[in-house]
Amino acid sequence: MRNQKASSLALLLSLIVPGLGQIYNSETSKGLVIASVCLGTGAGFFWLSGLSRVTMLLTLIIVWSSTMLDAYKTAQVFGQPQEWYFRRSYVVALLLLVGPLALPLLWRSPYFSRAARWGWTSLVTTVALLLFTTPYLLSWLIQHIPALQAALQQSGIQP
Repeated sequence: MRNQKASSLALLLSLIVPGLGQIYNSETSKGLVIASVCLGTGAGFFWLSGLSRVTMLLTLIIVWSSTMLDAYKTAQVFGQPQEWYFRRSYVVALLLLVGPLALPLLWRSPYFSRAARWGWTSLVTTVALLLFTTPYLLSWLIQHIPALQAALQQSGIQP
């Protein structure tokens, strides 16, 4: 059995650097994935503008907060099975909060059928793509409104 971990130390480490609490809890691959996701999301915050930037910031805050909770809870039950991770209510809540970032948890959960997994994956991926592309589509539409109005007037359709 593994040694007991200090839950407050795991929380503090995860507060300082996302994923560091997971690495402390001997979940190295999970910690590296979390650190990479937060780094990518943080880079997206600086690279994007407008609504996409706000979305990236909110995503970063939600992911970072949930990783702190994860590090704390994992350290508390260190060496014991963590079945609460895979419960339907927890998985669905994470899918609604962090979208595609929760898909690995969905696919590892024994409480979902294959059809439910594919359904949730399709829904979450579609919504994430819509949220990501909407600002760009609106920007394109606003830039092309005069040309669209001219085309409608030439064809005899009055807007």
